[in-house]
Amino acid sequence: MSKQKTVWPTDREIRLRFILFAVIETASAEGVAAELLLPAHKLLRASPSEPQLLEALGQILAADEMYGFRFPAGSEAHELMQGVELPG
Repeated sequence: MSKQKTVWPTDREIRLRFILFAVIETASAEGVAAELLLPAHKLLRASPSEPQLLEALGQILAADEMYGFRFPAGSEAHELMQGVELPG
């Protein structure tokens, strides 16, 4: 039997997971369609890569109901989101 090396997520990926969770919760409260939120929620249960997390964030934030959504200025989430480029 050979041992498999465990690949741990980076700090940035962990932060993006928390941000995605927060965005899913907010989007749910704002009435974003479940068809958009369920795949993102399932993604959180897997081991998503950074591009997958960013794609899910981009899709949810592009929904009409999320127009104008921003994290509080000066928060860690706001600072992180300023440094990423969302697909689309």
